[in-house]
Amino acid sequence: MPFSHTKVVGPAGRFGARYGMGVRKKVTQIEVKQKGKHKCPMCRSVTRMIRIAFGIWKCPKCGFTFAGGAWIPQTSLGKTFTPEELKAIEMEKSKWKELIKKRKATE
Repeated sequence: MPFSHTKVVGPAGRFGARYGMGVRKKVTQIEVKQKGKHKCPMCRSVTRMIRIAFGIWKCPKCGFTFAGGAWIPQTSLGKTFTPEELKAIEMEKSKWKELIKKRKATE
């Protein structure tokens, strides 16, 4: 392999000496997370997700399209739920609604 100019900044080496070191390091951190392997919420396979648009991701294996973060598929606040997790949440909601109806009926 020939001499590499990107040992420190990785993928941001394409910018050369432009934009400053801090900005290039931030770009590297974002791109490494973005292009890394993530778990698909549908098929649970660990692959490199395809970013279709800002916050829209697609699994290359099963073809499932879902909304996620701008730079990474899953975020801590906007977690993408699997269908099984959504069913469990809906079951909990229905139990709470029934409990509330019973309490109102007894009052």
